[in-house]
Amino acid sequence: MDQRAHGGDSEFPPPLEAGKLRIYGNRFCPFTERVRLVLAAKGVEYEQVNIRLRDKPKWYLEKYPAGRTPGLEQDDRSLWESIVICEYLDETFTQNVLFPKDPYDKARIKLLVSAFDPVVPLGAYPAYCKSTATDKEVEAALLTGLEPLEAELTQLSTPFFGGNKPRILDFLVWPWFERFPAFHELSGFQMSEERFPNLNRWVERMYGQMAVQVCMHPTPLLVKAVQLYKDNKSFHDVGLD
Repeated sequence: MDQRAHGGDSEFPPPLEAGKLRIYGNRFCPFTERVRLVLAAKGVEYEQVNIRLRDKPKWYLEKYPAGRTPGLEQDDRSLWESIVICEYLDETFTQNVLFPKDPYDKARIKLLVSAFDPVVPLGAYPAYCKSTATDKEVEAALLTGLEPLEAELTQLSTPFFGGNKPRILDFLVWPWFERFPAFHELSGFQMSEERFPNLNRWVERMYGQMAVQVCMHPTPLLVKAVQLYKDNKSFHDVGLD
């Protein structure tokens, strides 16, 4: 399927074959990448329909009135919100289970994701957008949001949040770490080894994971997309020419 993003008055994509999975999202959306990472980790085939974030297709807004990405479609089933989709996929495709079975452990993971949430509006997106915050304010917010994850790895003393291999928490937070080298190039941001020794080692291990390698974007491509976004230019199809 064509990877170019749908927008505005574009036509609805061809109907899905029975039983097939379709993800509606954006190539550069970290929330969409969460779902792609889970699917890659499980070896599940799917198709992705890319949409423009600033000019969403009318058919997408009719299907998902909240307008958020990603959305999932399978037969007559339709879901949205990345964590909801990831949990559904983990329970539907039982190979390489990612969520813990114990209710308490599952609840703790959701609390850790909530603790990471400030990184998104206070740290990550201002670095990508025309923020009124200074680079130093953005960096301070971003680093503060990382502290609960550093503390968790320190307590676990394991290579990954999931233990000896990545599981759901690793994949839910990874897309933002993938973008940190682009932050560094754009604003000088750095996750210091002294303050975040465990997270730095975790990042190195994550780059070696198959699911990450399948889903990640090269840093120069992310930087180019961000620069186009900040200049109010279309960034959705960058790198497809």
